Amino acid sequence: MKIAGKIKKGSAWLLALTFMLSGMVGSTVQAASGIETDRVCSVSFVLDGDIEEEFIELKSLPVSVKLYRVAEVDVSGDYTALEGYEDLGLDGISSETTAADWEAMGKKASETVKALQAEPDAEGTLENGAGKIEGLAVGMYLVEADTIRSQEYEYKFTPYLLSLPNNYYSTDGNDEWVYDVTAGLKPGKESLLGSLVIDKTLNSYNTTLGPATFVFKVEAEKDHEILYSNVVSLVFDGTGTRSLTIDKLPAGAQVTVTEVYSGASYQLTTEPSHTVTILTEGAEGSPVHVSFGNAYNGQLNGGASVVNRFTNEEGVWDWQPQTDSSADQN
Repeated sequence: MKIAGKIKKGSAWLLALTFMLSGMVGSTVQAASGIETDRVCSVSFVLDGDIEEEFIELKSLPVSVKLYRVAEVDVSGDYTALEGYEDLGLDGISSETTAADWEAMGKKASETVKALQAEPDAEGTLENGAGKIEGLAVGMYLVEADTIRSQEYEYKFTPYLLSLPNNYYSTDGNDEWVYDVTAGLKPGKESLLGSLVIDKTLNSYNTTLGPATFVFKVEAEKDHEILYSNVVSLVFDGTGTRSLTIDKLPAGAQVTVTEVYSGASYQLTTEPSHTVTILTEGAEGSPVHVSFGNAYNGQLNGGASVVNRFTNEEGVWDWQPQTDSSADQN
């Protein structure tokens, strides 16, 4: 795989190799010699961040990287934007260019590439967290990595600009141009979500007792942390099956649903508790279902329940008592 880097040297402006490894940094340096504009460059990419812990899964997933050349660079380190990229502001790079400026230029370059429907000048794939792209002309490149989705997470990478050649002046004081560059890809991670459906079947019913209420405790745990805990209810006025859906549960979470109240005159005909694993929305088998069954037990004791529902809008709490949690879905 290959990759590209960016730097401006002869004119004394440097975008350090630490661009993605430790943030976008601008500094000044006087080049020992001019850029060899006919040199062929390469970039070795490595995953940055807590790869052995938080992002360990990424090491087993292929990461596709695309490079778009947005500017030429001359022997003195001055950039000339290529056609379509004139508005990026590369001619204004100086010692005053901040990390925020670099980030904004990278974002704008990404938007421009999409608007132009540009084809990448080079692309490659990281395997086991590393990869190399070779055969690159000198210049400035936009680096973009595809979003990666696993069974439980989505990984995104911020696009950024990289100059070839580059140097290590900011880290070791050596101002020689480096044509074989190492750069990082720093991932962001978001949990994918899925849904749980509670299916409740009442096989027999005594109309003289009025509505029959059934209450369930729902608790979701992932990585030894409780991520969701709530009590929900369903109310029946006859036999049949009703369902209740709980959305936005983390994919991969272990969810235990327990029927904690079956009404005064009804008994369970199934197990009182079920534990399932939440699947990502759209995956085969999603949403995950748990099923409970009840029947009239011959007694004449009526019963009811209320579920308290709390919502917060702009810092103001609202309380709503509910006899049936399915009202949340309307």
